[in-house]
Amino acid sequence: MPIKTAWDLTPLFSGIDDPKLTETAKASTMTVEAFARKWQDRDDWLVNPTILKEVLDEYERLMHDQGHNSLAMYYLWLSSELNQGDTQIRAKLNQARHLAQNLTNKTQFFGLRLARVSTKIQTEFLQHPELKNYQHFLANVFATAPYLLSEAEEKILNLNSGVAYGNWIQMTESSLSKEEREIAGQKRGFAEITGLISSQDKKIHQEAVKAFDEFLAKKIDMAEAEINSVLEYKKIDDELRGTTRPDQLRHLEDDLETITVDTMLALVTDHFQLAHDFYQLKAKLLGQTKLAYHERTIPYGQIGRHYEFTEAVAIVEKTLLAVSPKLAEKFKNLLTNGQVDALPKTGKNGGAFCAHDLLSAPTYVFLNHTGEFKDVLTLAHEMGHALNNELMREKLNALDFGGPISTAEVASTLVELLVAEELEAGVDEETKLALLVSRLDDDIATIFRQVSAYHFEQSLHEDFRQTGFLSAQNIGQLFKQKMTDYLGPAVSFETQHEKWWIYWSHFRRYFYVYSYASGLLIAKALRNKLREDKNFIDKIIEILSAGSSLAPKDIFAHAGLDIGQPDFWQKGLAETSRDLATAVALAKKLGKI
Repeated sequence: MPIKTAWDLTPLFSGIDDPKLTETAKASTMTVEAFARKWQDRDDWLVNPTILKEVLDEYERLMHDQGHNSLAMYYLWLSSELNQGDTQIRAKLNQARHLAQNLTNKTQFFGLRLARVSTKIQTEFLQHPELKNYQHFLANVFATAPYLLSEAEEKILNLNSGVAYGNWIQMTESSLSKEEREIAGQKRGFAEITGLISSQDKKIHQEAVKAFDEFLAKKIDMAEAEINSVLEYKKIDDELRGTTRPDQLRHLEDDLETITVDTMLALVTDHFQLAHDFYQLKAKLLGQTKLAYHERTIPYGQIGRHYEFTEAVAIVEKTLLAVSPKLAEKFKNLLTNGQVDALPKTGKNGGAFCAHDLLSAPTYVFLNHTGEFKDVLTLAHEMGHALNNELMREKLNALDFGGPISTAEVASTLVELLVAEELEAGVDEETKLALLVSRLDDDIATIFRQVSAYHFEQSLHEDFRQTGFLSAQNIGQLFKQKMTDYLGPAVSFETQHEKWWIYWSHFRRYFYVYSYASGLLIAKALRNKLREDKNFIDKIIEILSAGSSLAPKDIFAHAGLDIGQPDFWQKGLAETSRDLATAVALAKKLGKI
């Protein structure tokens, strides 16, 4: 079957006027209310493992089939990503979210009361054979107990989260997506212009940067108000829950010990000189004394040619086929089933992502493929997420489906790494240097840039909590400081770049950028194991199938990896150092520097 470049959302609903949207909302409401009526006035399930098993089975079925109006909300959110300016979709999405919040409140008693059972009963539940399939789900519930509020307070926070937080983010993202400008004689939307900043065509690059700067300048007052509201929302939530640091709940949600994250962050920061050295090399290769911040992503060499989407697909499929026919087949199915929306258009949101919701609903991949070399790697990255989802579907119940971010980024970065290395195989030395520089570009951005972004986010929250408000200028100066820390002296960060935080949506979603760095470093470890033994792919598939059924440290321990040890992260950084040394030596051999 031919590949499709646009989403087919009909497995969910036929359109925003589909009567089944209303029917699904009613069915979800009835199911949730029936669950609440049956269990909320009882307490026997809080002491009896057999009865708790019955409750968990019913809750798992609810989360598998319907969730809290999840199917309707998933469909409407996906539709809104394709049509950011459609107010009818947004209105229906807001209605669906409001219902979902109300339904979530109706079942909230379950997790809140379960979390507060005594330590003795927790131990009994975790050790009881009837509850074996829900063991890690229960362990995670019990871990949240110190940070939970009363049922009434949790309901209020849940109902207000949209207007106090979500709507602010939607405002900024929607406003940016509506921007368009003529570039190289063709009208382009914001997402496509963002991609063209990396163009090797100097005229296109300059036009894209100028348009991008002007778009952000128009939004700066709005973004200032938005980010301060987002920061204040987080401050209030943390104060109510009694956390000791702004990123604490992120680590708890990701099922990862804070010391593990801090160790990785510290080691990467200690190796910022690697990034400095890389940009010095790249500046020389591009014939410049210094690179402007907006020039750092311009490809070196001839790999910057245009890649049609079908060609990018063929490259990724070939790579997957070489390591696992099973993964290659799943990749192909996603493309032929209309689960990938590939091309940019006006009104479509920017960036790329992989989305999933209910275990019973399809995975969807969102791209803005403009034909740049980096778009091939973006395809690999997002399809890595999708393959991860498809593997989890085969083994997990609905309560373990999805996995924490700390494991989700491993699949995406592993596939991206495999594709990058595949492109380097069997080429001449000129091309090999260009591809190696491209891979290092990605390594530096994924590891060092994201760690700097994490530091920026930490400082944002800390400074806001000390001052009560951050001006756009304050934020810009802070952004400059954290970015130049990793960029080094070979990259010039000018005043125009101080507003580039505006389009970086990750900062609004709190502290998950670390997972890009940790994901790539873990992926490098898995790739090394695969080099040693091609049959290790079976172990990798097992790891990627685990979801939330185990803690990340236990999942990776099955592959012989101890992510709690500092030397584990050091090994991944050492590989990047070796790649940089290889690139420098090859550049000297070819007379490029």
